[in-house]
Amino acid sequence: MTLLMMFIISLTGRITDWNHYTHFGGVSDILVEGSSVTGATTGGVIFGSIKEGSMVWDSTWTSPGNLSHSDARCLARDSFGNLWVGTYGGGIDVGLVSGGIQHYGQLEGLPISLAINCILPETTIWVGTTEGLCSKEFGYFEVWTEFTTGGGLPSNIINCVASVDSGLFVGTADGLVMLRSGQHPGQPDSWLNFPVVANTIIQDILVAGDTVWAASTDGLFYLTAGQNWILDGSYPGIYPVCLAQFNGLLAVGGDENVAIFDGSLWTSGFTGLESQVIQAISWISSNQLAIGQNSVYAVNRASGNGIGIGTLNSWVSSWPKSAPSNDLYAVDVDSRDDVWVTSNRRGAAVYSEYDWHQFMNELSSVNQVFACMADHSGGVFIAPWHQGVTWLDWNGTPERSDDIYLNLNTENSGLLNNQIAEMAISPTGEVWFAQEAYWQTPSEPSGVCRLYWVPGQTETESWRTFEPSDGLPSGDVRSLEVTSSPMIAWMGSKEGLVKANIQTGQVLLSVGTSGGLPSEDIQALAASRDGRLYIGTTGGLVFLDIDNETITDVEQITGNVSVLCFDNLSCLWAASSEGLFRIYPDGTIEEYNTLNSPLQSLDIRSAACDFNNGLLYIVTDHGLWKLTLEQGMSGSIGTATVYPNPFIPGDGQVLGVAGLPDELFDIRLFDLTGELVYESLSQHRNVFSWDGYDMDGNFAASGTYIVQISQNSDHRFIKLAIVR
Repeated sequence: MTLLMMFIISLTGRITDWNHYTHFGGVSDILVEGSSVTGATTGGVIFGSIKEGSMVWDSTWTSPGNLSHSDARCLARDSFGNLWVGTYGGGIDVGLVSGGIQHYGQLEGLPISLAINCILPETTIWVGTTEGLCSKEFGYFEVWTEFTTGGGLPSNIINCVASVDSGLFVGTADGLVMLRSGQHPGQPDSWLNFPVVANTIIQDILVAGDTVWAASTDGLFYLTAGQNWILDGSYPGIYPVCLAQFNGLLAVGGDENVAIFDGSLWTSGFTGLESQVIQAISWISSNQLAIGQNSVYAVNRASGNGIGIGTLNSWVSSWPKSAPSNDLYAVDVDSRDDVWVTSNRRGAAVYSEYDWHQFMNELSSVNQVFACMADHSGGVFIAPWHQGVTWLDWNGTPERSDDIYLNLNTENSGLLNNQIAEMAISPTGEVWFAQEAYWQTPSEPSGVCRLYWVPGQTETESWRTFEPSDGLPSGDVRSLEVTSSPMIAWMGSKEGLVKANIQTGQVLLSVGTSGGLPSEDIQALAASRDGRLYIGTTGGLVFLDIDNETITDVEQITGNVSVLCFDNLSCLWAASSEGLFRIYPDGTIEEYNTLNSPLQSLDIRSAACDFNNGLLYIVTDHGLWKLTLEQGMSGSIGTATVYPNPFIPGDGQVLGVAGLPDELFDIRLFDLTGELVYESLSQHRNVFSWDGYDMDGNFAASGTYIVQISQNSDHRFIKLAIVR
């Protein structure tokens, strides 16, 4: 096994734009000011107006843009009218009344994680973070932490703060304390402890007249002057989360319910709040509330039903039109250049010229939609975990009545089981499914299925399966790659790589760690134009030369390589636990991470390229990203180009053409004396490749050449550097 020596460039690279598509439905905080409502969501800050009992959305702030991070968790308005926004990973952004944004981060003293839970901008600015309580009176923020590190807090996770004359109430992940008025936070005796509300997660604190309320995981507590904290046993909910008060009325938002206390009686409502945590609540008037919702099942509040307007059992909920969720799993581009994404808890959605359109009722399940793949007909396969696969043709229009969808599972198809981890399609249209056994039924059939059909016509279905009994080292298959031979597939399993002819059932090659793999747990596969199969494993990245079946390390790409995708210029994108990498045909590697790019995390789940327009889409736990690359495949003769340039023949590279329509064209290569070195006539863009041999069967020498591309009587001349 040899080592492929490469070098990494840590810079922003040749990407002209990073566009971020987020979901605004997971709401963490609400600020009501007259008829205006501002919401802090995991997709950014949303601004709307209340008109006739519903929301009209005016604008949004997100990242990149006005915010340092799109996951906004808390809001506060100071006495000058400035809007303070606490983000979960970017620190604090302040929208100034005078215009512009002021940012507070690590340089201003905030803890390294920059995860902000609450802000109280008074004379002293108090900020609750996941790494302690911060205060700023002059200059920089100071950080106060738990007793064991010299502060006075039961936990470093600060969820809420509230000010009273006698001091500052601080709610943490392990109880409630008070910083006595005028005392220094760094002294343990400056803090007053309340054993009754110790060892519980305090979610919110509200001061209402002479009563202080605390929402906790142990229930709803209240404190009156001269008394100790008392658990309100009459509260009708189980898990209070947020509090609001108006004219003697107390509103409590909880887990799938809202309750109102008029001073003597509680009333509560559940209708319309199913599967939603009420994370924020605010009074609009004495008979109307605004609530911020997020899904009970969403990871890190990644999705939800947005802001609801109403009271108890009557709610009108909405959010600005956006991606289905921030917790995304898969992405693909269909034949119309529409972009499909799938999510953890909100089904699938497509982004097209008509904006976002969501698909939930059409699917057999909206949960854990791990895979999607567009076919050649304009349809798309969408696979919810443990529910088989749905084939959907939405005909590319907002009109839903003409949509066609079919749900395939073990009862009505040739699928081995209902757990599809990945899909692939061959050049001739066969659809391949990688399947894993369900953890509760590990003995059920698993492996790979191949479907051949006329898309949408179930009577034409022809299935073939490939299982461990046929030679697979494991039935848990996570990745597939189909080469130009329609019956040949590469299968990445939990216990090694297999090359197989699924028609004959013959295993042609089986590779494990003894054959050069850094790990036998295969996570991703991608085949290049020049005959290499890149293999992403839990132990790093390698490639296999398909002709001689030798394996070479890509030694700079380490960790768990879970995503591989080629772009329109034959660059390989690899996502690992350590970053997002772009590997050029000449071996140059560009690295993108949270420090040198707008990416907000390295939790990258899938990638797909729009070859025609030169766009790369990646899905993460923070939404969808669109990266604009240097050159698209389509265009006119005036934008035609060749790649890679410089070109290194004899190193496995092949020359391709981009930037022109996929119609017949002629290409000729001349040296600087005008002598014809190579020509290829009547080629198509998507199939043309040149391996570097000249007209005499020898490798073209190093130097500068002129490439002439001709199409429809038009010509373009390009300089090409050949390096030997």
